[in-house]
Amino acid sequence: MEQIENECCLDIFTEWSYKSQDVPFKSSVKCVGNGEEKLIKEFDIKTNVGGQNSTFDLLHPTLGCISVKDMTLSDCTLGADGCSDMRKLFRTIINPLVSWMVKYRLKCELADKIYNEIDKKYGTSRNTILEGIDRYELSRSNLSQLNRILEDLKKYKNETQYVSLKSEYIDDIITSLGEDTLQGLLDKCVCAEAIKMTLIIVHEMHGWFIVKNISRLSCPRITRGAPRINYNWL
Repeated sequence: MEQIENECCLDIFTEWSYKSQDVPFKSSVKCVGNGEEKLIKEFDIKTNVGGQNSTFDLLHPTLGCISVKDMTLSDCTLGADGCSDMRKLFRTIINPLVSWMVKYRLKCELADKIYNEIDKKYGTSRNTILEGIDRYELSRSNLSQLNRILEDLKKYKNETQYVSLKSEYIDDIITSLGEDTLQGLLDKCVCAEAIKMTLIIVHEMHGWFIVKNISRLSCPRITRGAPRINYNWL
């Protein structure tokens, strides 16, 4: 176990060893992720994988609850806890923004301006931001634009010419954001995965490593109702 921790201290991949050479990386079992059965062999874990209703993937006597993320191809989705944290942000920040726009867009130039900005596609997005909000699907470019809109809204907060800014919707949005940004709060959802559990990134060719530097984790987009988790390799 000491060897495992020493090898992972710099977030450097440890190659798959002879222990798991006969275990396929890609899982063919429902609710078992890629690389999980190989890690069972690598770590000499005696218990089974967590399963569909479990908040963790593997359980180790020293590492505790383990979350396994396959980043062979790209970023991947968070689990149930991450989805729950993300939906709280929708409930307290994003959905109130939509409610404010719909209520005031015919009465307020600013609300109408922001509505028109959100009812557009950005980058190579297939859906508008508004459609993405309803579907819990925000591409990288749409998420970036929504983050900017919310930051601009903070700046408008003290403008006296827009009566709609006195709405409780705006008060709730500003309070929920606090000193942070939407992107920053989503990144914290992602980092929580590595704080609550031992986060292990696996790669079919390179092997595995335990994430130590959580500042390299971020949420680049939201797909299928879940925040994506990305690791900055630079």
